[in-house]
Amino acid sequence: GRVTDDKDVRLISAVLKGYFCPAMLKEGFRFAGLDAYYPPGNVTLEQTREYLRTLPMDEDPRVFGLHPNALITAQYNQAKAFLDTVVSVQPRISSGGGGKSNEEIVADMAEDFLKRIPDAAKPKEAHPDTYRRIPGGGVVSVGVFHEQEYARLATMISTTKASLKMLGKAITGVVLMSGDLEGMFNAFLVQKVPSNWEKVAYPCLKPLNSWVKDYIERIEFMTTWLKEGPPLSFWLPCFFFPQGFMTASLQVHARKTKIPIDTLEFFSNVTTMARADLVKSLPESGCNIHGLFLQGCGWDAGRGELRESHKDVLFELMPVIWLEPIDLQENKDRITQKNLYMCPIYKTSERKGTLSTTGHSTNFVKYFPLSQPGMDVAHWISRGVALLCMLDE
Repeated sequence: GRVTDDKDVRLISAVLKGYFCPAMLKEGFRFAGLDAYYPPGNVTLEQTREYLRTLPMDEDPRVFGLHPNALITAQYNQAKAFLDTVVSVQPRISSGGGGKSNEEIVADMAEDFLKRIPDAAKPKEAHPDTYRRIPGGGVVSVGVFHEQEYARLATMISTTKASLKMLGKAITGVVLMSGDLEGMFNAFLVQKVPSNWEKVAYPCLKPLNSWVKDYIERIEFMTTWLKEGPPLSFWLPCFFFPQGFMTASLQVHARKTKIPIDTLEFFSNVTTMARADLVKSLPESGCNIHGLFLQGCGWDAGRGELRESHKDVLFELMPVIWLEPIDLQENKDRITQKNLYMCPIYKTSERKGTLSTTGHSTNFVKYFPLSQPGMDVAHWISRGVALLCMLDE
């Protein structure tokens, strides 16, 4: 039941490649080059048991193909799960003393969030280029995408702001504290995103304060795009449906060149521009995107390829990426000839969701081919190398 899609098959094949290989039959073979892990050979049952007793109590991540940094991630997740459990059983009743009561704390948070979250802009404020008309009379594909995304964002803004106002009134006793409002109240106390917000929001694992900060930045980006026209580089993680943006951008190129869209694909070219504000012009074709984080390895900006992670560095912000529209066959040829690593993009670090009708998880966005230093791509697959749209902090 654990093998549910093509990514599971790819990972299992890569991991087993390090165990089932001709080299393991040779004298002195060590799994992952670690002295503690080796085939015990043609020995008795008791000798095999004795060998098993000598294995380390805590497995070295390298024996599974992972980077040593993976141990930090595992320990962090264990500690977080433990602390979440401790917090969940804490009493919600305020103790006596000079500090603020729970009602005062939540009321202050609600008032602060209400002030910080901006109102949705009106479509009539749109820049002429945002919803530019094409010769056929329709709106440019990327403009249609923005319109749909901004409509969802506007719904989210109205929901969050209305619930914050109602929560403030409920705390003061003006209205009845409903189940949803009580859930918000309790979520605020433990820095969780309320469930009634999650229903209209995008997938996100950030704690409440970080979530609100990220939420405001998304509103600002989408509003700037609305009022000032399309940016030089698009913040891909900002969108509810990133795949829709890439399809719309590809459609723009297809209409411009009169090439059928089903014969085109985006090829990811990682630029040397570390930040979006360094982008000074639009590419000749396609578009620029930014905001993705690399997990499982690092990025060598000088050589323009993957490299091993630095010690204790779990994530790295990727430079601006130019999405170049090219022919499907040319895309396949580049991947094969250059031995590129097909890097999956996920919305959150959980890397899991529900299995959609496309055969992919709802958390999965797309594969981006990335340059790597001539190694077997199974090495990066075992490392769990992926691009994330956002971090958990």
